[in-house]
Amino acid sequence: MINMYQTNLPPPPIPPRLGSVKSAPGPGHNKPLLGFLIGMIVLQMLLLLGGFAYLYHKENKYDKDFEHKYLDDMIVLRRLGECEKDSQSMLDCEKLVEKYKNIMEKVSQVEGKAFKLTGGVPTYGAMARMIVKQPVVGALPSSKYLEWNIGHSVLRNVEYFKSSWLKVLQPGDYDIYSQVAFSKWHPKAPLASRVKLRKGETGEEKNLMTAYCSLGDQNRTDVCTAFQGGVFSLEPKDQISVWVTDPSLVNYEEGTTTFGLYKL
Repeated sequence: MINMYQTNLPPPPIPPRLGSVKSAPGPGHNKPLLGFLIGMIVLQMLLLLGGFAYLYHKENKYDKDFEHKYLDDMIVLRRLGECEKDSQSMLDCEKLVEKYKNIMEKVSQVEGKAFKLTGGVPTYGAMARMIVKQPVVGALPSSKYLEWNIGHSVLRNVEYFKSSWLKVLQPGDYDIYSQVAFSKWHPKAPLASRVKLRKGETGEEKNLMTAYCSLGDQNRTDVCTAFQGGVFSLEPKDQISVWVTDPSLVNYEEGTTTFGLYKL
């Protein structure tokens, strides 16, 4: 008979015993890691809340220190505003004005120190110092308004507009001055210079200041100077210029004819 139970295949593997199988780690093994993560989250929240509390306390302290330091100055400014409404006596208002001047002196000192430290040009002010423009030889003047040499003039927060006009950009009180020298006389009209103001390019012109000078008879060759200056309240886009009797009579020697303003 043929033996049907013999074969060349390897025998099947022996199944493992039940006691030798390793069980997977249970939930209890993750507890230390979970506790560490929760602790880190709580710590970050505490640090964040502590930072907010510190900044809030510091800001309040700064505000209190600022208010305590400048409380008297703020009271003076508020009462000075009441003087404008006629709710204070004239004597009190005069005292407040003196205190206001002291405050402005302190501000000027601080700004001056900052200017020296930075070495730059302060941007808070407005000023112009204009040098008269030499006319073309033989050309007749097209206007009685003097023109200014923008290349040799100084402008800060003021615009030079249409060859003759200065346009204000900041509201406030301005000290305005002009100096015009005449070297020829006019047979019919006095030698005069006027600082004129207009509201915008198309606004009506009005005289702010007028100055006269005299050369005597026509045979004299002296030079006379008409100088004027004053303080005026200006608004943005206000424009000022210098009008003269006749530009051909003006002396254009360097330094004799100037025009300018600065914000107080």
